[in-house]
Amino acid sequence: MVDREKKTDPPKKESFTSRQLCLFQDFLFNTPEERNSLSNTIELWDAVPKYYISKHTQNKLRKNGFLPTIEKNFVFRGQSLSVKVRPGRLTIDSKDKEFYPGVREELVEDALRKMACNPGYGYVDDQRSGVSFTLHQLRKELSEQGHTFSYSQVVDSLKILTRSTVEITSKDGKSMYETSPLTSLAAVSKEDKKNNPAARWYVDFSLLVTQAIKKIEYRQYNYNLAMGLKGQLSRYLHKRISHNFIQASLLVPYTITMSSVSRDSGLLDCKRANDNKRKLEAALQELIEANVLMRYESDETRGRRSALDDIKYSLYPDHDFVAEQKRSNQRLRLAQGDTR
Repeated sequence: MVDREKKTDPPKKESFTSRQLCLFQDFLFNTPEERNSLSNTIELWDAVPKYYISKHTQNKLRKNGFLPTIEKNFVFRGQSLSVKVRPGRLTIDSKDKEFYPGVREELVEDALRKMACNPGYGYVDDQRSGVSFTLHQLRKELSEQGHTFSYSQVVDSLKILTRSTVEITSKDGKSMYETSPLTSLAAVSKEDKKNNPAARWYVDFSLLVTQAIKKIEYRQYNYNLAMGLKGQLSRYLHKRISHNFIQASLLVPYTITMSSVSRDSGLLDCKRANDNKRKLEAALQELIEANVLMRYESDETRGRRSALDDIKYSLYPDHDFVAEQKRSNQRLRLAQGDTR
């Protein structure tokens, strides 16, 4: 159990049964099948645009194997923030090559967080939170959600998540977080695996995930549904409304604008506004087909020569989503000690 990315000790036995972890793993549900479909969204961490750089864009930006630090502005709960993403470096065919965390790394992180919701896998102590697993278990979890990756692809993603960094600052410079998506990785060597096929890997989550677990700044959401969505933008929107649309109602819509989605997700990167419109509405249509939304209404704003400037969308939730949000609200009240 060596080959460690960053120096770390295995979690203590009591870290797998801590009270904060038990609250994180304790969902509100109707059936065992429903319980197995649930995971948690994380307050600030899931709102940070960090997985939006496509392979195509990375290939264009990469010079002699290396990538620059990228910076993006976004808004979180009315506060203007900036995020800098620094790439992780891998050695491929004896040559160094850098990668930003992308869509594959996002899926791997979500799968790891889901696995941490299972007793015996997740751990929380005074300084960190994380999950223990075998590589077979992680690949199986991803495959069951429709995302099949090879052994080497998953290992590369774990290394990218550990070696890249995310720095978040406020516009006034008064607050800052700097963390890796995975702050440490204890890997299993081939020799360890040969001697003990059940040997486990350990990863520690982002500092913001650990902070959210300790402060109960998370909400349960339909992880299986999200992982089954085809588009990265669809998954982003599902997480966004799952975490923020807490008073979901059939009569009162949740409103977004095309410009805010572009700003805060980084996933609307077409040069033409009409192309971004088509991309966003395709994602909304996928949410309708998944019974997250019942329908949406749009109100376009046009500028000079009738050019599309922006679009306001009113999103009306489906009955299934409203019921899920009510259970999520009740679960949060119970976790915070409110038994009303």
